Amino acid sequence: MGEAPAGRRRFWAQWGLAAAASAFSLVMAECLVRLLPLPAVKRIASRQQAQLGAREVHPRGLYRLDPAVGWTLTPGFSARFRGEDFDILVEANPDGLRDRTLGPKAAGTFRILGLGDSFAFGWGVENDESLFKVLERRLNESGGDNYQVINAGIPGFGTYEELQLLKSVGLRYQPDLVVLAFYEGNDYQNNGDAPRTRVIEDGYLRDRPRGGGVKRALVSHSMLAALTLEAFAGVTRKISFQSDLRRTRELLTGTKALLDARKIPLLLLFIPDQDPEVYRRPALLRAYDRLLTGTTLQRSRDEIRDLCTTSGIPFCRLSNRFEGPAAPGLRLKDTHFSRRGHEAAAEELLLCLRQLGLPGFARRSGF
Repeated sequence: MGEAPAGRRRFWAQWGLAAAASAFSLVMAECLVRLLPLPAVKRIASRQQAQLGAREVHPRGLYRLDPAVGWTLTPGFSARFRGEDFDILVEANPDGLRDRTLGPKAAGTFRILGLGDSFAFGWGVENDESLFKVLERRLNESGGDNYQVINAGIPGFGTYEELQLLKSVGLRYQPDLVVLAFYEGNDYQNNGDAPRTRVIEDGYLRDRPRGGGVKRALVSHSMLAALTLEAFAGVTRKISFQSDLRRTRELLTGTKALLDARKIPLLLLFIPDQDPEVYRRPALLRAYDRLLTGTTLQRSRDEIRDLCTTSGIPFCRLSNRFEGPAAPGLRLKDTHFSRRGHEAAAEELLLCLRQLGLPGFARRSGF
């Protein structure tokens, strides 16, 4: 009679020992992961701090939700924006753009509307140091202020949001040319996920949490869980890349059609991925990427360029000096363009405009 209870006690003791060993292993794995010098660990740690109520990277109150666009800058916003290696002033006009207030276009003025994400916005540099404002200054160097280049870049935007902003706000600026800055690093994914649902929490713009409460709690507190889920999400994203690419093509052709109806030219400024890890990726992992995505980095670039060619969209790709694990002096620590990077990008865009001979340049810019 006493043998059965003793057997049960041994059974539960073994299970308890196994559970304790598993818990200890998970704790040790969590500690080890947090010590690894991986970019993903640093990125997740920053996100966890934000989810737990710590200050976001961007200034509080910078964004507002917009039913037509998704989000924009808060009209009239003005505050310092401090990062690891920058301290800048961010101001927004009444339309929620990082630019001055502009009225109706005066006779003899040529207006360029610059759409894009944080690279166009000028994340980490003053507004007059951002690529579109550098372009404006260079265009007007020969005298006068006949050229106005409007900075309509909004951090986090993809082509979908840029198209909505163009419809809602951009066309009211009466542009003679629209330059759409396409960032290779995340615009495909943003377009595949569009329209995205974002929320304002405690004055900060955040993605609406997905999944149940247990999953959110794990991701918010455990680096191991967050890293594991991010790895699975990365696989899913690679598998869906072809769908993201198709969606990107649809959005670009839709933007072109909208502007064609108004006889406004569209130029695509292609910004290569600025994440140094992309260019350090070993050959074996690049082969793995190719297997899951069904394409390569160069082939996807060629597809966008070919789409532009067949659709009649002038295409300007930033040069190889913006690529590689090191782009000397062109990037900030968070991979956005430095002041020098914006100057170099503006110079290359200016050269493209000169070579393409779009209306308003060969005739008036003194090239």
